[in-house]
Amino acid sequence: MPETRIGKAIHSALEDALQGRPLERALERARPTLDSEAERQRFDTLSPAIPAFVARIQGFRRRRRVGRELVEHQLAVRDDLSTTSFFAPNAFYRGVFDAAYVYDDDQLAIVDHKTGVRHPRASIVEQLQGYAVLAAAHIRSVRRVWLGVHWVAHGSVEWAPPLTYGEINQHLFPPLMDNIEAAALAVDDGPRPNPTEWCLRCSYRSICPEGRAARLEPVEDEEPSAEF
Repeated sequence: MPETRIGKAIHSALEDALQGRPLERALERARPTLDSEAERQRFDTLSPAIPAFVARIQGFRRRRRVGRELVEHQLAVRDDLSTTSFFAPNAFYRGVFDAAYVYDDDQLAIVDHKTGVRHPRASIVEQLQGYAVLAAAHIRSVRRVWLGVHWVAHGSVEWAPPLTYGEINQHLFPPLMDNIEAAALAVDDGPRPNPTEWCLRCSYRSICPEGRAARLEPVEDEEPSAEF
């Protein structure tokens, strides 16, 4: 779908820029992957958010002692929450951090880039709870995890309250496992529409009767609530 291709192109440019590739080169590598001029125009509309986000991260590095930077970082766990490699046959749950930073020795900030519609009722913690579970399994040195969404079109980063590993294991791990089990059962029973507010983020709304019925509502711009 066009939205997916545009999102992948923006993610690719952000990844390159965060890893030190000159911005102009990062854009030159990502833009030709799009199929039409309309998609490239949308890419051009979103691309100014890339240097703004990179500048925000650079400012964060100056203010904080950053120990590890994880860009497009792949993680996986087994069904008992023990760690394994991303492509291992026994990997039960996998995830990829768009960007994550271990700083001040005991803090972790995970940021997920979103190029789609920003919905005011969407829960950041619910959306990123899988990343928090993966972080708790893989990165044992930190005490608190911050979960944030970088809304590319708005140039803002929205943060959820920080979580301790105890809170993650107690409150996020059980529902994540329940959701995986429910998804597996749904596949066994055959596909059935289950509309929620996440329909508004789906790239397949145009071919889904339930998705076409979902309404988009305008969202007012807000100032970022976190330091980067």
